[in-house]
Amino acid sequence: MATDQELLFALRREEPQALEAVIRAYSPYVSAVIEYQLGRNAARGDVEELSADVFFTLWQWRGRLQTDRLRGWLGATARNAARDFLRKRQLHTVAAEDYLTVSDESAQKLLEQAERTAIVKAALDGLEQQTREVFLRYYYYNQPIREIALATGLSETAVKSRLLRGRKKLKEQLTEGGYLCED
Repeated sequence: MATDQELLFALRREEPQALEAVIRAYSPYVSAVIEYQLGRNAARGDVEELSADVFFTLWQWRGRLQTDRLRGWLGATARNAARDFLRKRQLHTVAAEDYLTVSDESAQKLLEQAERTAIVKAALDGLEQQTREVFLRYYYYNQPIREIALATGLSETAVKSRLLRGRKKLKEQLTEGGYLCED
C-alpha cells in the first residue's frame, strides 16, 4: 500500500487510480466517522452518499490540499459533511412540519400549531449553538446522553448540564414572551 504522501502526490498529478487507492484504503474509516456522527439510526444510503461526497471533495481539492496526512483530512471532512447533513435535515424537517395538515383539523388549529412551532423554533435559536445542538440531539433525534457526549466531544455531565441550562433558558424565554405562565 502506498503512503499518504505518495497518494497525495499521485492525486495532485490527477491520476484516477490514486483516488481509487484512497477509496479502497479509507472508505471503511470515512464511513465509520459518518455513522458515528449521524448516530446509530443512520440510513445506509445516507452514509454511502456522504462518503462519496467526501471522496469527491478530495478529488476537487487534490491540488490545494495543505496536508501530508490523508486520514486526518478525510476524518475532518467526513465529520463536517455529517454535521452539515444533520443541520440540513433538521431545517428541512421543521419546514416540512409547517405544511403538514390533518384533514379533520380546522384552519384555526393549524394556524395555532404553526405559531407554536415558530415560537419554539425562535426560542431554540436563542440558545448558544452547542447547547442547541445538544438539545436537538436529545429531544428531537432521541439520542442518548452517552451518544451525544461522544458526538460533541463533551462529557456526559456537561451534556446533562447543557440540557438543564437549555430547559431553564427556554422556559425563561417563553415566559418572558408571555407564552408560559409562571407557576
